[in-house]
Amino acid sequence: MVRFSDEQRRVTPNDREAGIRHEAIAWVVRLHNSRIQPEDQRTFEAWRAQSADHARMFDALSGVWNDPEWQAAAVRSAERSPLQRGHGLSGAVRRWPRVVAGIAVCVAVLAIAVFHADLMVRFQSDYRTGTGERQTIQLPDRSTVTLNTQSAIATTFDGTVRRVRLLKGEAFFQVQPDPDHPFIVESREADTRAVGTEFVVRAQPGFDQVTVLEGLVEVRSRGGSRSTAQVPAGAQLQCEQGQLSAPHPVDSDSVSAWLRGRLVVDGVLLAQVIDEVRRYYPGTIVLWDQDLGEIRVTGTYNVDDPAGVLSLLVKTFPLQMVSLTDRLAILF
Repeated sequence: MVRFSDEQRRVTPNDREAGIRHEAIAWVVRLHNSRIQPEDQRTFEAWRAQSADHARMFDALSGVWNDPEWQAAAVRSAERSPLQRGHGLSGAVRRWPRVVAGIAVCVAVLAIAVFHADLMVRFQSDYRTGTGERQTIQLPDRSTVTLNTQSAIATTFDGTVRRVRLLKGEAFFQVQPDPDHPFIVESREADTRAVGTEFVVRAQPGFDQVTVLEGLVEVRSRGGSRSTAQVPAGAQLQCEQGQLSAPHPVDSDSVSAWLRGRLVVDGVLLAQVIDEVRRYYPGTIVLWDQDLGEIRVTGTYNVDDPAGVLSLLVKTFPLQMVSLTDRLAILF
């Protein structure tokens, strides 16, 4: 099993923004529930006062929620699909049309933003995968690359160098040996150079991660100090803002478990597990109570069935869930 290292747990600006956004979605919904309690109101005010970013995100999403045209469209969408209720639902959650309408509006806004951000990747990519998809591609030199969910690459083979750009997501490379033609994977933060080896490159929010399963690779940061590191089999490093971490040993089978449709975690925060499941889930997952995100999770999960993962988490931990088909799941 894999235990997330301190390097992996660092909070980047993108992570922080995503976290605030998910919290703001939950607060928009809760505050539009007429039975909100005074202590909830005080908790919200303390949350909103944490920073200008908290207040700005809430105001933006709340403003959209209050738009009558968006709200009417969300209600119509909610009414077309009955909720699948979890066990022991509270009275507030049973008032699902209002709850789902609020979240549906927020989800619609976020979906539009994600669509526009993804357009450039679509234009640049030679190969890409959608949510929950994996794809294996044979390259011109007979090397292969397997793309994980929501991933994209562009390739250049010009007779002197074999070059692949990881535009987003995660990819597993099996490189055919050819000392005269280096194989280079370019990601946002680093260049990974190999001759004949197997390795995984993942573009995380704010940093890149390289894990070597077989052989040896050379990783060079693309900015800052332009530092270089050799990474042997069974080791991993991160590159952030031009700085390379020291390679550290990892469980290669766990890191590459996604190739088998599995997520393996050992003592990982529930919030981080849900972030992983979001990569495979075809809709939006909202963690209503952020305190639940502190629960530690150990286990093996089937990411080819992300809805099943959520159901298993609900059965295993003190969680409840309501869902709207396979497009919206609220955990609380």
